[in-house]
Amino acid sequence: MDQLHEATPRRAFLTNSVKGSLALGVGLSTLASLLQSFTFKEDENGLLVQGAASITTEAQFRAAVAPLAQMSLMSSQVATTQATNKYAKQFAGFELAEMTGMMSILKDMGTTPPAMDAKSQAMLDQLKAAKGTAFDKAYIAAQIQTHQQLNTLTSGYLASAAPSASNMMEKHGRHIATLASVAIKEHIAITQQIASVLGA
Repeated sequence: MDQLHEATPRRAFLTNSVKGSLALGVGLSTLASLLQSFTFKEDENGLLVQGAASITTEAQFRAAVAPLAQMSLMSSQVATTQATNKYAKQFAGFELAEMTGMMSILKDMGTTPPAMDAKSQAMLDQLKAAKGTAFDKAYIAAQIQTHQQLNTLTSGYLASAAPSASNMMEKHGRHIATLASVAIKEHIAITQQIASVLGA
């Protein structure tokens, strides 16, 4: 776990190369329910986030990823100051930097930043209300679920038919997804390790 920081160069590469998700007892149950409601909502193109097989274009991919990236960014921003476990706090810093870069990339590609809706605000408020170890567990549990959803979306998009060689926007979208896929899988492994340390 002390090697958590070693993946930082790859995160920097992702951003630079492309641009040029257990509160104890009822608390975790409530947060998990809110998170599920958020991640399964309908996106701006009428797709459900869990409908990864329906995502075949870079515009659909961006629209589905943006709400997850935005919520991960906002929850990580809270965790950088509120987390008490050193691994959770360290991960939050990495995630905040990465999602800031990802949202910048998505904006550059024409993605409208998602507005904070009632369900996502409720999830964020629930997270902020948790303290100490309960906060750490809740944040990491949310990150595991968010990254599992991102992994499903990314894998589904990359498994769809490849675009024509002349469609540079679609190729660019696949480049982003390919690079992001590595970091997403890495984050799932890291957050699961942290959850184990926390006893979640």
